[in-house]
Amino acid sequence: MVMVLAAGCATKDEKARTNIARTWRISKVFQNGSDVTTSYLDTHVDYKISFTNSGSFQEDYRPFSGGDLLTVTGTWDFSDSSSKITLVDNNRTRLFSVDALDEDNFNVTDLGSSTNREIQFIPN
Repeated sequence: MVMVLAAGCATKDEKARTNIARTWRISKVFQNGSDVTTSYLDTHVDYKISFTNSGSFQEDYRPFSGGDLLTVTGTWDFSDSSSKITLVDNNRTRLFSVDALDEDNFNVTDLGSSTNREIQFIPN
């Protein structure tokens, strides 16, 4: 009974950290409401992003078909009660609104994008 109560008392941030800690791949990308998945994935071939529960991430993708694999590593953190996520690497800081996050979906809106880019991820 104590285990059930303890599991039910996890904070929103703890649950979000548990849900995000996996490898994700892109399922859909929208810009200004239009589906641009195919064109986006043409410049992010084999895209995957992995998050650890301890706050690090790794992105892997090829900038074009047959291109060399690029790897970006850095740290991530939630803010605003897990409604925003910030990714920091050696080159930039990116801020996203977390639109959905559970075991099967991770959907974000790029707050630094002028095109209202929404990215939907599914587990890899």
